[in-house]
Amino acid sequence: MAIVSKPDGQNVTLYDIPDDQLEQYKLSPEKAGEMFPKKEDRSRDDATAVAKAGSTSGDVQAYSNQDVCYAWECDGYGNCVYVWWYC
Repeated sequence: MAIVSKPDGQNVTLYDIPDDQLEQYKLSPEKAGEMFPKKEDRSRDDATAVAKAGSTSGDVQAYSNQDVCYAWECDGYGNCVYVWWYC
């Protein structure tokens, strides 16, 4: 089984997908690179999800009480990482 997450406004919904169904959703490296291109200056509109940051509380531990934005980013070879920035 694979656990897949999907941002849903300010929350994230989790899905448990059987392995035999998961293969049909596999992305090629080229497609992933097209869907999640690298970007130098991201804005809040580019975020996949936004979490409240806080040094002692909040959704994300960070050095500020600002919101933190998240998004996938891939290179042309399909190497993908989850990037975050203050937004």
